[in-house]
Amino acid sequence: MTAVSAPSRQSLDRDSGPGSRAVLATVAVLVVGQLAYRGWATWTSWYHYDDFNFMSRMWNQGLSPSVAFEEYAGHVMPAGMYLSWLASELAPYDFRVTTVLLLLMQAVADAGLVVLLVRLFGVRPGILPPLCVYLFGSISAPVAIWWAAGVNQLPMQAALFWSIACFVPYLRTHRVRHLLSTLAWLVVGLAFYEKTLLVLGALGLVTICYFTSGGVRQRLATIWRLHRVALLALVGLGLAYLALYVRYALTFSPAGVGSPSLPEVTSNMVTHVYLPAVFGGPLRWWKLDQWALPTPGGPIILVSLVLAGLLVNEIRRCRTRSLRAWSLVVFFLGSDVLLVVAGRASFVGALISLDFRFQGEMGAVTAVALALATMPIIGAPEQVEVRRRGEFLGRPRLVTAAVVVVSALGLVSSTQYVLHWRDSGPAEAYFGHLLPALDDASTPITLADDTVPPGVMWGLGYPDNTLSHLLRPYPQVHFADVASDRIGMVAEDGTVSVLAVDSVRASTDGPHRRCGWRVEQSPVTIPLDGPVAFGGWWVRIGYLSSGDSPVRVTAGDVVHDTTVRAGVHALYFAGGGSFDSVTIGGLADGVSLCTDDVTVGRAVPLSELEEKK
Repeated sequence: MTAVSAPSRQSLDRDSGPGSRAVLATVAVLVVGQLAYRGWATWTSWYHYDDFNFMSRMWNQGLSPSVAFEEYAGHVMPAGMYLSWLASELAPYDFRVTTVLLLLMQAVADAGLVVLLVRLFGVRPGILPPLCVYLFGSISAPVAIWWAAGVNQLPMQAALFWSIACFVPYLRTHRVRHLLSTLAWLVVGLAFYEKTLLVLGALGLVTICYFTSGGVRQRLATIWRLHRVALLALVGLGLAYLALYVRYALTFSPAGVGSPSLPEVTSNMVTHVYLPAVFGGPLRWWKLDQWALPTPGGPIILVSLVLAGLLVNEIRRCRTRSLRAWSLVVFFLGSDVLLVVAGRASFVGALISLDFRFQGEMGAVTAVALALATMPIIGAPEQVEVRRRGEFLGRPRLVTAAVVVVSALGLVSSTQYVLHWRDSGPAEAYFGHLLPALDDASTPITLADDTVPPGVMWGLGYPDNTLSHLLRPYPQVHFADVASDRIGMVAEDGTVSVLAVDSVRASTDGPHRRCGWRVEQSPVTIPLDGPVAFGGWWVRIGYLSSGDSPVRVTAGDVVHDTTVRAGVHALYFAGGGSFDSVTIGGLADGVSLCTDDVTVGRAVPLSELEEKK
């Protein structure tokens, strides 16, 4: 048994010299330029939706592995949960920390692609177009600016690049350290995102397409004979992770891939999202609230289809063994389609398949595939070879111009997305009003607990979307469901106001002409002018008390033990799910209370109630 021979020193250095230095200088400029652009895009962003779920979970449930490993909407991302906690612990609601983390992850991914290209293909001008495809494509725009997307997908992209960059040297030399490095990068990727499992497929395709020869049986036999240790290690890792994921985190039925939405999802993801994005699109977006979905239109879709066909055919005509490289694109894109059909479209419809997030890794995959299709892997038994000069590939200036145009269009499309995301999200404005008010308060603040607006965080995130969960880093804020005279409430725009009860029901007239309903030591039940149901009710009791006293108030299945004060005051408290009366009792001996002012309704900020009236 013989291992694949390692590349010679001459083959690795054959592109050294002034030309290679120029290529490396260009690589450095491109990477720095992309990071600068991403720095601007990310710096102008802020937290949205799922970001608050991550922070709230870790603040309120603790840092145990069981909390971090708990699935979230079908995702398992313990490392992402811990990073979310770290950022919020260093500086709560300060997106500058998150920006730095996203840029660091992007830099690791960029470095991984550069190392992959140099290790596999050498320092040559041909590595620049694949690099630009990844660096400037619009398909990864959400990854740059949204923490919930970036903390999943950037580590996956880094794992893709670095694991291939480590695995190919293993296939060349069989040195165990390369295999261990490959496994380590896969484990890191899986700690952030379960879709890193697909990287195992990429490693398998690279092995069978370029490091074996012959028919399918011969290739499989070669893998078993020469790369058995790697095969067992990688398959073992994949099966172990998959078994744990299915047992603890799978939230959809794989049978959902047979959904009638499959054709529409496939069309959306391939022709409306992927292909236009490869060539710089979509250039037009459907701005749906905060979201932006690609709407390239018929002409751009047609142009992208034609360009894809021409490019693949040109590479096929000019390079041997090029078509097999596109198996990576087919594998990843096909997997994305099936995952969206089974795990998302079956619940919310096929429209969600237009969201770039669900194929955010395709820019990385396309870059690797383009490199494999056009350049030979150093030391691989089966090499891509030049057949002819070609009308396009044989003209470096034309290739350069095309790459520049596509990259520029990609930046235009990305900028459109970034600007809409920045200008349409309500979360930054909401917390921009709320947090300074909390910081500036000279005394502790008591608020009624409430959920944040649905535009800030999904209602399905309850109870993580409540203020008591989201304001854990602010110890000066206290939450209460019963209070005397006044209690604070956060308005829809994040300003702190006073809670008022927007009356739906009121007490009936009491039997005492000057007192209404008179309460002493024995409980008194005060009927309302109608029932309320379905919860979320607040009660206001305006009263006159002869002295300070403890009191017990009951509204449905909710009981509060609190106090009343001498004189004219008001008592506010949260009621039960359904009730048609309010009971007051438990006063101290000798204390009497009069009320003809009991109202039940929804809690609203006083400022909004005054505007309404």
